[in-house]
Amino acid sequence: MEGKENIIQRLKKGDPDAFDQVFDKYYRKVYTFSLVTFKSKEDAEEAVQDVFYNLWNDRDKLTEIKDIEAWIFSICLNIIRKHFRKLAVEKKHLQKFREGYLDSDSSTVTDIEYRDLLEKTERLIEKLPPRQKTIFQLSRKESLSNQAISEKLGISVRTVDNQLSKAKAFLRDALSSEDFLLSTLFFFLFIK
Repeated sequence: MEGKENIIQRLKKGDPDAFDQVFDKYYRKVYTFSLVTFKSKEDAEEAVQDVFYNLWNDRDKLTEIKDIEAWIFSICLNIIRKHFRKLAVEKKHLQKFREGYLDSDSSTVTDIEYRDLLEKTERLIEKLPPRQKTIFQLSRKESLSNQAISEKLGISVRTVDNQLSKAKAFLRDALSSEDFLLSTLFFFLFIK
């Protein structure tokens, strides 16, 4: 995907190709997280539709946005909160969620939540062993396939797979000590 700032500018102007690029990059992450959260394909598909529908319809608000990932994170988290707020009212058995996020004023997610998790993740990435760190960064920041990483570093694809699995397990475990909903969302959208 091209530079984030250029994508944001093109989205603001209503460029459908820019929207397609963002959709292609984040669809699977949003769907996977929604499926794990809702345990229902229908609810997960609806959440994905809502996330990208809101992204497109609110593209005029992108003037204030510098990070498309943070914006998608905010939209997805708000949709999840609304879903569980509705379930809590209808079924009364989601007390855990009502005591946490659902009773708070969560109409918007501040960049602070996203930035805090991003900074924590960056600090955790720095703690990875050098080879894991390099492989993880090539995979996540440069969006290289495991095959491309293998060729670039002169190691087997199996080694790349193994090192990525270890890095993700370390990050998942470290983030799990944070707020569960935010950390899980962040992991599924931006790390997995």
